[in-house]
Amino acid sequence: MARPGLAKMGERLSVAVQGFHPSSFLAEETARLRELAQGKKVISAVSGGVDSTVASLVAREALGDNLLPIMIDTGFLRVGEPERVKERLAMSPTSLKVRLVHASGRFLASVKEKKTAEEKRKKFRETFYQVLKEEAQKEGCEFILQGTIAPDWIETQGGIKTQHNILEQVGIDPATTYGFKIIEPLADLYKDQVRTLGRHLNLPSELSERQPFPGPGLLVRCVGNVTKEKIRVLKEATKIVEKSLSPFNYEQYFAAVIENRFARDPSLKTISESASGALGLPRSEVHVEVFEDRVTGVKGDQRCYGLLAGVKLSEESRETYGWLEDRLRELQTGIVEKFPDITRVALLVKERRGGGPLSILVRAVSTRDFMTAAVSPVPWKILKDISQQILKKENVSRVYYDITPKPPGTIEFE
Repeated sequence: MARPGLAKMGERLSVAVQGFHPSSFLAEETARLRELAQGKKVISAVSGGVDSTVASLVAREALGDNLLPIMIDTGFLRVGEPERVKERLAMSPTSLKVRLVHASGRFLASVKEKKTAEEKRKKFRETFYQVLKEEAQKEGCEFILQGTIAPDWIETQGGIKTQHNILEQVGIDPATTYGFKIIEPLADLYKDQVRTLGRHLNLPSELSERQPFPGPGLLVRCVGNVTKEKIRVLKEATKIVEKSLSPFNYEQYFAAVIENRFARDPSLKTISESASGALGLPRSEVHVEVFEDRVTGVKGDQRCYGLLAGVKLSEESRETYGWLEDRLRELQTGIVEKFPDITRVALLVKERRGGGPLSILVRAVSTRDFMTAAVSPVPWKILKDISQQILKKENVSRVYYDITPKPPGTIEFE
């Protein structure tokens, strides 16, 4: 398969979806899986997301009771998610009997003191497959089935970011490294095609239309060092953001956490001047700070670790400009174009003086293919309400709204 650039992905997707026939795909794929498995047991790595759920349903059509769904509790899932997913997938019409494997301590230890996104993603991948290896050995399985889709390997091969479920496409032989072979029935499909296939398999809309949740979970939304406390705070903020934004039709919306450590950059004054110019505001009403911890971005179809600029407006201006989508776009574009080391721009919504050492970033995007994405115009009133709830939590002193499209930002932060 060719490796399309980000700019062409929307066009490619629309053609692919129009020509996709789920019944034909299902017939061909179930025949292939039966031939591949030869009546042997196959472990299916499930997460509750649409990709792994649809992959498991496709495999069950072919393998029946020889399919063994397993979900790993990494500790980076949302509040109550492992138990909730297990219960939901056991219900009709999915009727998947999922076994939970609790390994949160191992995952947290594996990323301890790893600061960069790629280090953390690779350590997560290593631990993920080691756990699956142990489960495969217990069951005598030589195959692991997973819900890899096209954007996963495109972004990994393209150098944008390492997806945790990509092995063979980057030269890792799972049979040699972990002792099992990988089956990826959806590897050539895009998200819209997967959803179409899910509907064909009678997947309820709450599952087929479920917003994506990354395989490494909250790990890729915990910028910089990962600690138990940061994950705890992030889980609470995630619950608030998801509940508040679920009535809207955004493709993805979530919270991220970052420590309030800022760079002492001599160009900060110039950045603030650029920001005030973009908004047409006096310099005294605009203040920019740059966080020390870097976040993942994409420029020219390649990954970059860039800085995150936090823009604070005077309270009166904040109330006005928070509603002006076009002006916020000009603000983000103006800063990123003039300062190449800055990947993302976020606007301060609310702060609590004397609060804790952490900031929460609210992210909401609209997209068709998840290869490019626009910032969703969340109503300022909703953002203020979210911020007020989050700031009641200890250890949080600021809440920002990420105003960066993809590119130059990625959808996730790491």
